[in-house]
Amino acid sequence: MSVPLSLLIGAVLGAVNAALALAVARRAVTLGLASSLNLVVGGMAVRLLLLLGAVAAVLLSVPVHRLAFVGALGAVFVAGLIAEIVFVLGRAQRSASAPRPPADA
Repeated sequence: MSVPLSLLIGAVLGAVNAALALAVARRAVTLGLASSLNLVVGGMAVRLLLLLGAVAAVLLSVPVHRLAFVGALGAVFVAGLIAEIVFVLGRAQRSASAPRPPADA
């Protein structure tokens, strides 16, 4: 298989993982602290297991250029992690700076 197609397959798997991570983070922001932590950690575990299975399936069944596939997957995976962190921190800072009612209300 050609290098560009291997790059594309790796990037698509990484992008799907990043999209799922951002969807889970958007949902977690609306929940309480304990529930959001459970959702984020549980979602991360499920996503990583699914990604591991998909990578193993691709490497075992499709004749991809391994270095290109893993490199593209790794690059998009890291970009997705950075996007998720920026999203969560941005939401946390906005909610921390929101006006709060007085304590005696």
